[in-house]
Amino acid sequence: EVGCSAAISACAKDGEWEWAICLLSGMPAARLVPNEISLSAAISACDKGGQWQLALGLLSAMPSMGLVPNEISFSAAISACERGGRWQLALGLLSSMPARGLVPDMVSYSAALSACERDAQWQRSLGVLACMRRRQLEPDGIMWGSVLSSMARSSCRERVTEEMDRLRLMWACLSGGSGSGSGGSGSSSSSSTAKGSTPASDVKADGVGRREGSPLRPRVLLEGPGVVALFKPSGVPSEQVRDDFAASLWADGRKDGATLVSRLDAPTSGVLPLALSGASGGASQWLLAQFAARQVTKEYICLCAGRALGPEGSRGEIDTPLLVAEGESEGRRVVLSPLGKESQTQYQVLEAFPWPGKQSLAITLLLVRPRTGRKHQIRAHLAGVGRPLVGDEAYGGTSTVAGIRCPRLFLHCWRLSLLDLAGARFEPSASLPDELEAVLEALRTGGTARPGVQGSQDVEEAGARESVPKK
Repeated sequence: EVGCSAAISACAKDGEWEWAICLLSGMPAARLVPNEISLSAAISACDKGGQWQLALGLLSAMPSMGLVPNEISFSAAISACERGGRWQLALGLLSSMPARGLVPDMVSYSAALSACERDAQWQRSLGVLACMRRRQLEPDGIMWGSVLSSMARSSCRERVTEEMDRLRLMWACLSGGSGSGSGGSGSSSSSSTAKGSTPASDVKADGVGRREGSPLRPRVLLEGPGVVALFKPSGVPSEQVRDDFAASLWADGRKDGATLVSRLDAPTSGVLPLALSGASGGASQWLLAQFAARQVTKEYICLCAGRALGPEGSRGEIDTPLLVAEGESEGRRVVLSPLGKESQTQYQVLEAFPWPGKQSLAITLLLVRPRTGRKHQIRAHLAGVGRPLVGDEAYGGTSTVAGIRCPRLFLHCWRLSLLDLAGARFEPSASLPDELEAVLEALRTGGTARPGVQGSQDVEEAGARESVPKK
């Protein structure tokens, strides 16, 4: 039974629901008795495969097999209902758990909230949160963000603003601030743009500075109450940048803590936001709520190759769901799939370059604004419509276009916008690195890419003239 349950669990991880059901149904012939673990794993596989009816069927069949459904099997079934757009069934399963002697946990509640969010059932979401609190469970920032997202989908904009301000004040108090000061961030400024969030001093232009006897210090782009924006170089994992910054805080005698609230892929460069608190601290919860509520704007500069997307200023949106293809030993890919999660990517053409010898193709510089935050979203979406990013060989891209070689993935997060813990707009930006500017210069002049050919002012100007629709 243990080996078969492990095999079914592996199928669940890969989303191979057919194989999971095949293994489960073949257990009696092999004189093996299905147990709660194997049934829960099979339900999870059906969830990943978008088979919500089959998941519910397995759950309802457990008592007739002499098995008692547990919190894990119920949570998997609720998640399957969410994926299938059946919020009523998800809430029904959640409400039936206590009568069966089961106590819903954070996973169960989170799945139910996601089901409500998908259909903008924000009143139901508030009911789920109230139920949590009656059971002495405090909703976290992601859960509150899900509720706010539901409100926004149902056009309750004013309610969203009011609720966000209430949550911000609550989490500011948790961080030891009043909501109008630093919020425990260590910054004396309450603004993040012209009003003065604290940019770093004594850092080098290459993105990393060093003091005597200290660890590597990531370049700080901007700091405000409860939040800091760092520059992440290409090739460095987000977690390493976070760890280096946390070590520098400790070396300076600061006890704020540093928590990742959003990540950049290792080959991507640019703005990386961190909360200046521990994972459960008020600053972290406030930022996570904004990301989950889709109240954060992130803008990327990227270069793609394929059929032209139109002249300068052309706009478009890709909204195909994305699914993580799990199970590989490394480098998991993301694919376009109706079974995937809702994903939206807006783009605007900043500049288009001809591709000599390939009249039907073009090399296009884009300003991209992802409306959702899925893994490899920009890379997978553009590759899925036949315009893979330059330097993205994992998704079918090439590192050489028009005879010009790009030394890395051409994807850079150049700006983001959110609210700091004092309620001020926080808008850090990071100019395009020299090695990417050199590629653009070579495309413009028909020359060879040489890092450092020109500065990064052009990209800032290009971003300044962008007009992608605002929220």
